Amino acid sequence: MKRLSSFGSAAIILTLLAFLLGSPAVAQGLSGRLVVYSAAPLDLAESLKRAFEAAHPGTTVEIVNPGGAEAIIAKLAAERANPQADVFHSGAVFEFLVAAKLGLLARTNPADLAPDLPAALEIGGAQIPLYDQEGRWYVWGYSLGVIGYNQRRLEQLGLPVPRRWQDLADPRYRGQIVFNMPQQSSSAFNTLVAHYQLFGEDGVWELWDAIDRNIAFYTPSTGALYSLVARGEVPISFGTARNYYVNRAEGHAVDVVYPEEGAWVFATGVGIVEGAKNRALAEAFVRFVLSHEGQVLAANHFQNPVRKGIQATAHGLDLSVEHVERTVPRIVVVDSELAEELREEVMRRFDRYTNR
Repeated sequence: MKRLSSFGSAAIILTLLAFLLGSPAVAQGLSGRLVVYSAAPLDLAESLKRAFEAAHPGTTVEIVNPGGAEAIIAKLAAERANPQADVFHSGAVFEFLVAAKLGLLARTNPADLAPDLPAALEIGGAQIPLYDQEGRWYVWGYSLGVIGYNQRRLEQLGLPVPRRWQDLADPRYRGQIVFNMPQQSSSAFNTLVAHYQLFGEDGVWELWDAIDRNIAFYTPSTGALYSLVARGEVPISFGTARNYYVNRAEGHAVDVVYPEEGAWVFATGVGIVEGAKNRALAEAFVRFVLSHEGQVLAANHFQNPVRKGIQATAHGLDLSVEHVERTVPRIVVVDSELAEELREEVMRRFDRYTNR
């Protein structure tokens, strides 16, 4: 029998080490096709795709947006017997709660996918949950519910910038506010739930009866809520900060106010689809979204990161945890159970407002 020389033995050992410790995409089987159903803006989704593919050679990420988070949930439910997606990305956390309740999201181990993230981000007097105990969803970013306004148009009208939610009830703003319909917008509905938490059952409808008198009109389009203010056609609206930041970056005279009574949280999630065909790659994608690099990409697209010490590299707007802690007086996390209790009442009230 031939003996291996020490050189030959060493060569075999080095070959094995190279195989075992080689690039993560090869050694851990992280290659192939990853299908991500994403409700994120296309530019953000594409930036995640490019960065993840660069980090995992041999991987192809396919981004699919069938029409928003609700459409994604419907598609996942229709494909339950033969899942076509590996990851559900973006959309509000309450939509991930629905998907989890329907059994569409897989259980994972937060200690594995998010080992250095706390269970909740403590900020502005609130705790924003960053994942559920079963690891079915993780929060990768958020935006705050704010008052947005067109500075130039307010100056032309001789109107002050509203600083509180209650300022929107001031008769001087009659006909100068636009809002979208909670019957068709999840962000609008969550605004109402947040107002209920801030002002109580009696106070919220007293406030809203007054705000309603100042509303120029209600739009069924969430996008119109921001574009109307950007163009100065209506000077004031209220929605999530990210959209106003995008308009400001495009050169519009738009700014936001974090209301003194409290800005509410619109948190966005990511989760692995139950029965995902490429589970290992899906887990790697979730880790990437939650990583420092993924968080910078979120900030670059005007999402508030959930990690501390994150600064955008594509613009000069400070969206960091530290900046929010310094500048936002109070933050309110929308109570999902309360939201379900209030849904019928909110719809009934707004059917009356919007049909006047």
